[in-house]
Amino acid sequence: MTDQPQPRDQPQGQQPASGYQPQYGQYYGQPEPAQPQYSQPQYGQPQYGQAQYGQAQYGQAPYPAQPPAPKKPALLPAALPMSGLAYAQVLRPSERRVGRWFIAWAIAIGFFMGGQVLAITLMLPGLVDFFASLDPMNLPTDQTEIGMDFIDSVVGTPLGMAAVNMAWAAMIPGAIVALAAFGKGAAGFASSVVGRWRWSAVARSALVIVPIFAVYIGISLWMDPTIEWQWNPNWGLVIAVLLTTPLQSTGEEFTFRGLLPQLMGGWHLHRYVPALVMLLPVLLVMVLQPATWWLSLLALAAAAIGPWVLTGRLGNAVWTGVATGLLFGAMHAHPSIAATLQLALVGFTCSMLTYRTGGLEAASVLHTSNNVFIMVPLALTGTSAFASQPVAGEDWLSTAITALALGLAYVAVHFAMAKTQRFTSGSAAADMLEPQRLAPQQPVPATAS
Repeated sequence: MTDQPQPRDQPQGQQPASGYQPQYGQYYGQPEPAQPQYSQPQYGQPQYGQAQYGQAQYGQAPYPAQPPAPKKPALLPAALPMSGLAYAQVLRPSERRVGRWFIAWAIAIGFFMGGQVLAITLMLPGLVDFFASLDPMNLPTDQTEIGMDFIDSVVGTPLGMAAVNMAWAAMIPGAIVALAAFGKGAAGFASSVVGRWRWSAVARSALVIVPIFAVYIGISLWMDPTIEWQWNPNWGLVIAVLLTTPLQSTGEEFTFRGLLPQLMGGWHLHRYVPALVMLLPVLLVMVLQPATWWLSLLALAAAAIGPWVLTGRLGNAVWTGVATGLLFGAMHAHPSIAATLQLALVGFTCSMLTYRTGGLEAASVLHTSNNVFIMVPLALTGTSAFASQPVAGEDWLSTAITALALGLAYVAVHFAMAKTQRFTSGSAAADMLEPQRLAPQQPVPATAS
């Protein structure tokens, strides 16, 4: 066993610190100038920095200190987002925070149901008048006729139009509050990758989208043989459209291009999870719109297969766009397959615009332009868009025109907003939510005996 070095014989009293020489008039044992005083060892005790035999030195463990065990990701403070992520991926540091994921779903469903309650409340006077006007002894036998009467009397009125639109407008705060469940600062990323709504992006996208859709919708309405063009304006309907349709369109974007893709795109370690995320809205749409069950199942299949086939930021945008676009078309339940695919194509284009611009602004402008340019001309003829008769048969020419207009709008936005931020700039603390590998511990060298 190695002997411990013994201290040299030194005079009793305090010893100078290493490298310190006493000044003139200062003797050994006197404390250094402007230095804190310490209790000094007595004769025979170890000097500063020297431990007794078999004992650890001052403030030093006998072995290298072990790093503290990392906290579970669910207990870490939220720090969103990481750098270089697309809009649909901003929740990726939180893929293991399952509890908050369920809280976000519960909040979104709560706001959706609250919107439906608001819509029913606003339509209540029309509902009372409609059922009071029914003659139990002379009810129509055709369910389609009853449905059209209901639309004309309830949904097709200005108050009914506002009710339907405000039901979807409730999803704007619904999506924002749902994302707030993931921690401080997360709510802002419901709008864009910069964490806020960008009005400058709204203005730039409107400059190119509005003219394209004015021409496109004008041609589509001119080709529709079911519209009876007459000047019979319903000004209440016009006001309801202008005031509430932008909110309705934006609310649908926050739902189908915002919250739903973000909840799916945030799971990148477990590629089967997006299908589970999509299962709930698919079942809901299948219950509300059973006629388009096949399209809802296609949306579920896209969410199940897409993560395994398409990877990366662009791949994630494509498969989430296909899945949510198909579900968007299924929700509208148009009797025509061609018209349903048009709606799905609108949804997919809005998803790609969201990826290209890094936010929901351009997609909301496109959606609003589409709806307003359809509803206002019809309201000027005294007809609600909800009460208009669909074109009989499959209008594939109209589908082709729609695809052309959507393509032109995307290309125009691509060049007009080339300098718009597309990906997250990142938060340094977001790396805390990623699994960290501990550095391998260095073995303690053995002491020679």
